[in-house]
Amino acid sequence: MCQRLTFCLFILIGLTVNAQTTINLHGTVSNQAAKPIAGAIVTLVKQQLKDTTGSDGAYTIINNTSVKLPLLMPRNQTIFLDRGFLELSLTNPSLVKVEIFDAKGILLKKEYLQNAQTGFYRFNVAENSNTTKLLVIRASIGQNEATFRYLSLQSGKYMANQSNESSTPIGSKLAKIAAIDDTLRTAAAGYKTKVTAITSYDQELNITLDTTGSDVTVQLDQTRQTIRGFGINNNWAPALTDQVANALFDSVNGLGLTILRIGMGANGGHFNSSSPQDIQKAKARGAKYIIGSLWSPPGNYKTNNSENNGGHVKPANYEQWATTIANFAENNNLYAMSPKNEPDFASCGMSEPCNGNYPTTLYTAEEYVNFMKVVGPKLKAKGVKVMGPEASEWLHTWSDSSACCSEPGNKPSSDPLGCGCFTGKTTPCNCAAGKGYDYGHYLYKDKDAWAQLDILGVHQYDTQIAKPWPDDVPKGDIEVWQTEMSGVKWWPEQGPSKDINNGVAVAGWLHNAFTVGEANAWCWWWWNGTSTNEGLQMNGQDTKRHYTFGNFTKFVRPGFIRVDVTGAIPKDVLLSAYKGSGDRLVIVAINKGGSSAEVPITIAGGTAPASMTPWVTSASDDL
Repeated sequence: MCQRLTFCLFILIGLTVNAQTTINLHGTVSNQAAKPIAGAIVTLVKQQLKDTTGSDGAYTIINNTSVKLPLLMPRNQTIFLDRGFLELSLTNPSLVKVEIFDAKGILLKKEYLQNAQTGFYRFNVAENSNTTKLLVIRASIGQNEATFRYLSLQSGKYMANQSNESSTPIGSKLAKIAAIDDTLRTAAAGYKTKVTAITSYDQELNITLDTTGSDVTVQLDQTRQTIRGFGINNNWAPALTDQVANALFDSVNGLGLTILRIGMGANGGHFNSSSPQDIQKAKARGAKYIIGSLWSPPGNYKTNNSENNGGHVKPANYEQWATTIANFAENNNLYAMSPKNEPDFASCGMSEPCNGNYPTTLYTAEEYVNFMKVVGPKLKAKGVKVMGPEASEWLHTWSDSSACCSEPGNKPSSDPLGCGCFTGKTTPCNCAAGKGYDYGHYLYKDKDAWAQLDILGVHQYDTQIAKPWPDDVPKGDIEVWQTEMSGVKWWPEQGPSKDINNGVAVAGWLHNAFTVGEANAWCWWWWNGTSTNEGLQMNGQDTKRHYTFGNFTKFVRPGFIRVDVTGAIPKDVLLSAYKGSGDRLVIVAINKGGSSAEVPITIAGGTAPASMTPWVTSASDDL
């Protein structure tokens, strides 16, 4: 029992509690002339919910599932002292009073709010007690009163823990704080993106957007995906020489690539016998990620009894083939492994739109889901991330439609699963459920298969554009890696070409992958190609695509985060921006036009760099 107040110390333990609420945000999006804006995307940032406005400009974001909210105190207590903060919860408008006394009863500090409104209030005791002496805190809400003993710590300065409430005021005044801390991001073509702080999930909020004018702005506080890096493949390629390894992986004198993708052969060993040496050379020059894929199992594992020209893996061989894949990944200490390269493609000869006969294997979406449930757990047991499906066409990840049209014959892609529907055509898809492509949706529909996926692997061939992540599939922590792309026979930019026009086209592929597909990584196919544009070099000769690729790879380093660029960007200009630590900022600007373009850029939402250095690739400059 304490005999004297001055000798008693009460340890107050802060409690972490959660309240729950549902979401009902609605309103309209209009311009400054009060006309509704159709097609505006309204995103509730922290809850990752969004809606698109219709012709009336209306949006509605509803989630009837309870959302957990961090609260300052349990609801059954209206006055609480937690880690140096006095916290008060008002259910009705009331008089609020806070007083600080020393141990002798002398009043040191007094704060009053005559008619405080419903909500949460906080008073920073630590900021108001420049003493190591014992204090008495008395607080009241109307007729409800509480008294606490308080002792400052560590040489008179109370070392409060970090609060989990991001809106905590730092000043000393008694102040109301928000129970909800979230933002609405509203974006529409031709208007400036607007970010609005909200303090309630149940409200009508009408939003007015300003026209963009010529104000192009890099929004440092509007963050997107984290970049893991850039890479190259070595399948079918000659062994890396020191000179080529420097050109690819050295961050000072080369491209600074950080990813090497290797292949597994049908025998469970290296497809390319030089892979062990190539891995060593890449790692010695800074490569962070070695990833793998494969083209075909042995012919007797397949329905066509051949490694080449498609065919499907027999389900009876799933278990043995999955074990072979997992052992290869473990033996090579791979960061990630894909259990199949391009399950949507079967080599089919040299006539347009086909480009050869080589090891390929087909999986329908249903087959891929079933195999993923066998191979995924084996890879995870080896500590290897699971990547897939690496469809040859990005749109096959999220649909049954195939690319159209090849050059010069204007033919649709080979469509080996026979769905019969193509971009730009009105023909309906005729694949039965699960018998076509659409790998991403079918993986998601099977919770056991979806749980295996760590990285969504994609390719960008044929259509040469990315597909955005669909609204009907929650993304969670899954990243998007584009693992193979180049200019191939029968499709635009097939070559042979080395000029700046091709370099600008390739840069546009990367821009599209990062800004539309929100890719975290992007890999080229080969270092040196022959009669097509499959290599960064062609028959040993340099190309402009080598350097426009470098305008990304040398500067957008692993760990950088893409940020939004808003405003009226000129028609023939593509802009993307990426921020690193401190004030490091990279802006990649691509001019597709035939003349120079001047684009004033404002940097907002953070610390702008003191200066920026231009690195140019043009008809006359190579980085």
